[in-house]
Amino acid sequence: MSKKTKESKDAPSKGVNTVANQPKPIGLFLCERILRDVLRPDAISCINIHNQMAVQAFPAIVPLVFAYSEVTGSTEEFTYQFKFLDKSGQTLAVSNVQKVAPLPSKTMTHKLIGAFQGLIFQEDGGYQLVLSLDGEDVGSMTFQVVHVPAEVTV
Repeated sequence: MSKKTKESKDAPSKGVNTVANQPKPIGLFLCERILRDVLRPDAISCINIHNQMAVQAFPAIVPLVFAYSEVTGSTEEFTYQFKFLDKSGQTLAVSNVQKVAPLPSKTMTHKLIGAFQGLIFQEDGGYQLVLSLDGEDVGSMTFQVVHVPAEVTV
């Protein structure tokens, strides 16, 4: 086999993310609301970032919560998905798999957003928010769901 043939055979296909150019998580957040600027879509505001949720009773239903992650730039298309895991590692909810368009430069960053409606927590304790890129888990954050009794007013 000639050197030229071997090089082209071993080179990654255009449009395929290899380990070297796979985006890497910079940050992963759980928040109450996400605002995206209409004129500057790369400008994102995360409102009320959580690492703990206080609930008055179980099962607790959270009407709406957002997952947000910023990852390093990729010049190749990739997919992402967020998921919530309970204490035993069982999946509570997953977002749809989303395709991400490539960026013109690796010095830019991708902003990834997932919305979850009607998330149900059965008990207090630690839960995980997990980010997957191209089907592989690449980052996670732990957050607590704690029981806070309702205040009694007299």
